[in-house]
Formats: sequence, structure tokens, C-alpha cells
Amino acid sequence: MMKQIETTWRRWFLGVPAMVFAMVAGCTTVLPQPAEPLNPFLDLDPIALDGVSRDLLTEIVPLGDFAGGEVLRVRVDGLRVTEVLLLTTDTLFEEAGVLVGGGPANEEFQYRIPSAGRYFVFARFDLEATASTRQATITASFGDDSFRPPAVQNVQLVFAEGFLTDPGLFDPVDGTPDQLAFLSDIGGLVQSQITDRVRAIFDGTPIVIFGEGDALPEGPISIVTFTGERVLAENQDDPDSALPPPDPTRPECQVRVTFGEVLPRGSTQDTGNRTLDDEAAVYVGSMTGRGDTCQTSVINSLNNVVLTLSQTAAHEIGHLVGLRHVEQIDIMNRSATLAFQRELVLVRGQIQFDRVANGTLVSEVLTTIIQDPDIYFQSMFDTESE
Repeated sequence: MMKQIETTWRRWFLGVPAMVFAMVAGCTTVLPQPAEPLNPFLDLDPIALDGVSRDLLTEIVPLGDFAGGEVLRVRVDGLRVTEVLLLTTDTLFEEAGVLVGGGPANEEFQYRIPSAGRYFVFARFDLEATASTRQATITASFGDDSFRPPAVQNVQLVFAEGFLTDPGLFDPVDGTPDQLAFLSDIGGLVQSQITDRVRAIFDGTPIVIFGEGDALPEGPISIVTFTGERVLAENQDDPDSALPPPDPTRPECQVRVTFGEVLPRGSTQDTGNRTLDDEAAVYVGSMTGRGDTCQTSVINSLNNVVLTLSQTAAHEIGHLVGLRHVEQIDIMNRSATLAFQRELVLVRGQIQFDRVANGTLVSEVLTTIIQDPDIYFQSMFDTESE
């Protein structure tokens, strides 16, 4: 069940709030007055597609109604703009838009309309941008008719030597030689089952998974590497929703780790899938704790090992093609790695964005932006040219 969407459109405006004058003790006082609720998906006129730069007055800007196959050229410039998302009308909620693409800030990019409909630009600003620094311009025009998105995204799974044993799932604190030998023996089986499961997750999508030893196609290919590294999170103070709540009786176990990430470090996702040879990593060594009291359920069974590592890889592949974190429990949930020890799929959901509140990084559900993987894949890949 989707959460009820709140009508708070006034926060999309980037300009100064409306003012009203009041007479107080013979003096004229200027008081702020909230703007009337506004739905940019319904109430705003499209901007002109004439290549002229215009001030960005709202974060969501209508581009207009288009036929499938038309090509747009879009650019949003601003010091605090981090990325540009493209949306289309949501058929279920008139106050929401569905993610269908995007591109970098401060650069021109092209987008081929996948199917007839109304399309919008959503400009994202950095986490600490204030009302006074949310300044940007938008330029839009029709693009090159010959432009086409890729037909597929090729992804190879690479398993580093010792991905299960160095240290991988081996506990260098309490591990035994027998456990190390067991992990070494199952390495080939785990590798094969992970490859099969990741292929099953993306079956029927334009994402093609290759294992080690497979003949690779010509052209760009993305790489996801499974490594035995244990990577500590940079911020050890913030709780991780993928892990159990802090246990005061086991302070030695409250260590935050990174399970996987898009590379280079600090990257989040490939907005609009503009790079077809990007890379990600799955840190197998982060999947298990240290010492007898700090183990995780990952190592309880072979199925848990395969399930956790496969879904972590699928999560990072989602980011490589531009998918975001979502609120509901599926592969793109930020906590899916350890919090949900069951087989997950890609489904429609509300997108989560990070923001800064009182100096702390928090996750916020943006009820106005929907991610539907089926629609996204159909929009971002030219499947008709396969």
C-alpha cells in the first residue's frame, strides 16, 4: 500500500514567499503568507523548448506533452544542483511523477521520449542548500533525432581470489582452520549460485549478466567485483537500519560497515544511466562480525550466503543503471542486505533521498517521486533496436 501523499507543493518554489501587508498600531508590517497549494504536475505551464536559458522557479518543471521517439535536449545549471531527473505522469496518483531518466547537473544531455505522455524535469539540490542558495537556470530544446539510448546493459560479475576467505566470511578473531577450509571448498559453488541468482533477478530486463569465464560481448561492460574486504563506514556514530539496534551489553559489536558501493567511493548512482562501463563492489568481509558474540545470520547457511551476496550485487547493479533507494522492502531498499533474509524482487515504490536535518544525515521518503523498475527499464533502454 502506498503512503498517502501530502499536498505540500509550496515547498517546491525556489523564490521568496508571498507577502501580505497588515496595519499594526499605525505601522505597515510585512507578514509572510504561504502560497496556495500547487501541484506542478497539473498546475504549471510547460516551458518553451527554444534553447533559451531561464531562471528555475520550481524544482519540478513541466517540459510538455510529447510523442514517442521525440528527442529532448536538457540542461540545468546551478552551483548547488547535484543532478537532474526526468519524470512522467503517474497513472495512479495525480500528485506524483514516475522516474524515467535523468542526467548530470551543469551539463547538456539528450533524452529520447519512450512513449507518448507528459514529461517533467526535477532538479535536485545538494543536501545543505538553503532557500537563498537554491538558484539555477534551465535550458530545453528538441534534440538530435538520431539519438538513441542503449539497447542493453552488460554486467560482469567478478570474484576476487579469496572473496570468501581473505577474510571474506572467515572470522580472523575466532575462526578455526576447519571453517577456513570449508569456506575455501564452497567458493566455486557459491560463485556459481550467485551468478545464477543475479541472472534470475534481472531476467526479462535489458540488464544482461555475465559470469567469470563467459564470452563477453563487444562494447562497454560494467563490472561488479566480490572482494573479501571488510570496509568500515566513514561515520561510526549514525545507526545503520540494516543492522540490529545497538545492544548495550555488546558494545564491541556496534561497528558500522559498508556492504557494497558504486565506485569510485563516494559515488551514489549513475543518474540516467549515462555510463555503460561503470563499476561497483560487494564487500564480502563486511557481511559477518568478529568474535563469538558479533556474528551475523549471513553465515548460518549456504542459502543465506548466496542470498545476501546476490541481493547486494543486484542492489549495486540497480544503482549502476540509475535506480534509487526506495522505501518499501525490495532489492533497492537501503537495508535489504541483512535486514530481510528472504528472496526480494524489484517493485514499484516511493524514492528515498538523503537530507541534512539539524546537522545529521537522515533519509526522507519523497512521496512525489515514484520508482517503477519496469517503466524505468522501458524508458532508459531502446529495446526495439535489439
